[in-house]
Amino acid sequence: MITVTVIRENGSPVGFDVSGHANMGEYGEDLVCAAVSAVVQTAILGITEICRISAGVSIEEGRTTCILPKDAAQDALDRAAIVFDTMLAGLRSIQASYPKTLKFRNKEV
Repeated sequence: MITVTVIRENGSPVGFDVSGHANMGEYGEDLVCAAVSAVVQTAILGITEICRISAGVSIEEGRTTCILPKDAAQDALDRAAIVFDTMLAGLRSIQASYPKTLKFRNKEV
């Protein structure tokens, strides 16, 4: 199962951690994992290239993390929140088609 954890500070998203595997196909052929990876990596591009936020990003086998810097301006955080919400909408759409492959959590820091 893939776990999507949205990291929040005072209720606002400041990062996310996506980990695990959908186990819906052979390694390299799992369409759910591929779809989740595409949505998550696009969100990272939105945050770093469109919003121009120097986020801390870590991409490893089975885990991707993105954390916004503590000194980010409020307008940048507002734009990033839209990217987070868009990412979550895409991931929930995947979950609707494959309900036993994703779960969502919030973590307040």
